[in-house]
Amino acid sequence: MKKNTKIHFWVESEYKSILEKQANSEGLTISQYCRNKLIENSQIIKIEDIVEKILYILENRKIYKEVPLKNSK
Repeated sequence: MKKNTKIHFWVESEYKSILEKQANSEGLTISQYCRNKLIENSQIIKIEDIVEKILYILENRKIYKEVPLKNSK
């Protein structure tokens, strides 16, 4: 995919150091590491949306009913 858009954002110096360490440990640049994180997050959001749709369908068909968990302390 062609890289034709730039996004600039500000982070704390401490967080940048953490990102650099994580990127270096994976042998990536900070830019590539951040792109990978954005892609992963996008995939997680898609999965969550699909699960919500499945639960909605199942609840409407009365196949599944969410039951609140009891606190066991």
